[in-house]
Amino acid sequence: WQRLVIERGYVARGVPRRYGGAECPPDIMRAQILGEEFARARAPLGLVNQGISMFVPTLLEWGTEAQKQDWIARTIRGELIWCQGYSEPGAGSDLASLRTFAVEDGNDFIINGQKIWTTTAHAADMMFALVRTELEAKNRYRGITYICLSMQTPGIEERPLRTMTGAAEFNEVFLTDVRVPKHQVIGARGDGW
Repeated sequence: WQRLVIERGYVARGVPRRYGGAECPPDIMRAQILGEEFARARAPLGLVNQGISMFVPTLLEWGTEAQKQDWIARTIRGELIWCQGYSEPGAGSDLASLRTFAVEDGNDFIINGQKIWTTTAHAADMMFALVRTELEAKNRYRGITYICLSMQTPGIEERPLRTMTGAAEFNEVFLTDVRVPKHQVIGARGDGW
């Protein structure tokens, strides 16, 4: 279904064809009509997840060509599932209070810390996360890096957070000496790296 709705230009409209999208010009009216018609037909208008709605637009704006080629098409087709690593214990969604940190080690970063309320971490292939890379930054809004990592990387432990109904769509994720290649950083790091 996802392949079909992309081919017909119903979803992934703003994603260039070279990355697997429909490459349609922005058109708010058309998007509204499509949404209404799919709802009327009780048909799903493609996949909706954090990889498609949050990661792909960021990657289109800030990613390298190699990152775009590697991740966009697989993400919009639903072949690569992402989770978001932003919130942390004691900081919630106050990203300036991040304590998960990454230190450089040759061509890699080594990440240590914890993320919480990580939706679908238990089912994700990859995580896009914000980590502190400049521990001594004078401005707490600086020194934060956007990095991507495989959920299969050694040192990552995911634990479900059960709700009162017993469901566990949220997770806490522990990162202990997680080694990630520097080429998986998206955009400029911290204070202009």
